[in-house]
Amino acid sequence: MIYAHDVASGKRRLLANFRGSNSAPAWSPDGRQIVATLSRDGGSQLYAMDANGGEPRRLTQSQSIDTEPTFAPDGRSIYFVSDRGGAPQIYRMPASGGNAERVTFSGNYNISPAISPDGKYLAYVSRISGAFKLQVMELGTNTVTQLTDTSADESPSFSPNSRLIVYATQQQGRDALMTTTLDGKIKARLAGASGDIREPDWGPYSR
Repeated sequence: MIYAHDVASGKRRLLANFRGSNSAPAWSPDGRQIVATLSRDGGSQLYAMDANGGEPRRLTQSQSIDTEPTFAPDGRSIYFVSDRGGAPQIYRMPASGGNAERVTFSGNYNISPAISPDGKYLAYVSRISGAFKLQVMELGTNTVTQLTDTSADESPSFSPNSRLIVYATQQQGRDALMTTTLDGKIKARLAGASGDIREPDWGPYSR
């Protein structure tokens, strides 16, 4: 089931009562719709639905597992993970649905896409020799840079000015919350003395 939670009132309301995936739904930049992976019609595919609820509309038409959707900042396209090529890779398609094009080609296992607010960079996690490492791609040139030397990176999220990435990882056997610049040269540990740290998300500027 997928719910919308109102922070001010603390209440939540049901948007869809189909089985979903373990990836979070993605809100469109204008807040009018969400896209989520739903287990329906014999597979796990991406569906769009109105933020006020209603019948989900299927976006992807593959026989694969499509998951981890995220909107581009302009709301015109959606990035997502699919194993339609035999292994998880990141794809892009129009927000209204349609043909999907593969975005990641470096490595054979790429997940957790995040798009910078300026639309210039794609951060994601790549499995390299059994280790999960944070990568960033400059979308204009498809240049890929490995940012970390840790082995359990997950859940990248860009700062509102597109200059930093926050992500969860492990250091010396402990969970840690880290930030890094886009060239990987400057990193800072934010938290992680104890507890289970997962799925950080950088909020927008206050207005």
